[in-house]
Amino acid sequence: MNTSRAAEQARDLESVAQLWRKLGRSSGGIAVYSDYVKRLLRESGKCDYRMLSADRVVQLAQSYARRHQLDPQRTRQMWLSSFRAFAWGLQRLSKPVGSVELTKRSRVDPEPIVRAFISYGEQFGWADHTLQCHLRHLDYLRRFLVRRHSPWPVPRVQDLDRFLGLAAKRWARTTVATAAGTFRCWLRFLFVTGRSKHDLSSSVTLPPRIAYPRPGRALPWATVRQLRRGIDPSTPIGRRDDAQYMLFCAYGLTGAEVTHLKLEDIDWSAGILHIRRVKNGSTVDLPLLPAVAKAITVYLRRARPQSSSRHVFIRHNIPFGPLCHGAVGERVRCWAERANVKASSLGTHSFRHSFATHHLERGTPLKVIADILGHSDCRTTGVYVRTAIAKLRRLALPVPV
Repeated sequence: MNTSRAAEQARDLESVAQLWRKLGRSSGGIAVYSDYVKRLLRESGKCDYRMLSADRVVQLAQSYARRHQLDPQRTRQMWLSSFRAFAWGLQRLSKPVGSVELTKRSRVDPEPIVRAFISYGEQFGWADHTLQCHLRHLDYLRRFLVRRHSPWPVPRVQDLDRFLGLAAKRWARTTVATAAGTFRCWLRFLFVTGRSKHDLSSSVTLPPRIAYPRPGRALPWATVRQLRRGIDPSTPIGRRDDAQYMLFCAYGLTGAEVTHLKLEDIDWSAGILHIRRVKNGSTVDLPLLPAVAKAITVYLRRARPQSSSRHVFIRHNIPFGPLCHGAVGERVRCWAERANVKASSLGTHSFRHSFATHHLERGTPLKVIADILGHSDCRTTGVYVRTAIAKLRRLALPVPV
């Protein structure tokens, strides 16, 4: 690398570091990012550092990790984070920069028998979504059988039962039922095409369940209020946490609905919150309560980093992209730990169950709760009635004479 190129790199890195300082990044964090950027630039060699892409950074990180016997996953993560922070700074300096997003890899070409299964399904007019769902569950099954050294592609019925039994402990019942349907189609395909001597499709059954499944656990409302003690509103992330907490408590939103909330979804003049339902894509208009409006305003004015993203809640790490659902769940568990709240199930959905149960116990009509939660059928909301046991026990039922 010539001297002028090295000097230009050093100047750009120092200019970007100044932008990081203006954002309030700590000197230690800036030093770590700068060190990783320098390693990346040295590894790139003669390559124009302004044209580096996320894909190229991953390749360089993997090569570096192999030579120095480092953890490849952590090296990849740190190099990508540092590169994206550096690229963010270059963009602010109006300098060219490569793509910061990884290219989505195409799926590996399936084995011949799976390709034959796809053709079999296409003959019956299976939709692309149905085919993708079948392929996903078949891949789960294949890996399960390989680990157990069980036969594939013609599985044994007892292995299918064992797989579905384990899946029932981790998946929703509808997901398990979908997987069972995939296996029935697979066994029927094997028989029709002469790969299996017997049609075993009717032998695939769902694991048994109790007649009345237990609904999701709801926290006592006093415990929900206690969770707020684990939020520190004096910090930027704490202000973001407080705004999200208010949305969970006021409307029973899901974590995905909160993270997908955009700036244009808040109608400040009309006092309306437009919520997009993730499951069905519909939109519901909810009143923007004063306490919720205040918490969001404090976050937007005093804590939210400057970003081109239209999402209300964004990461507080450079390059300040949209916040993912999993990160919000981690924050909820952090609140619980700080507030010394102990519960067997804690996450964003706990607020949804608690919201419904709390309003049922206060006498709110089931139809109103269903509309707020986005349930098209009140029977879906009716599952929360079983959580209001304390109130039901106080009811005096007439005794027939």
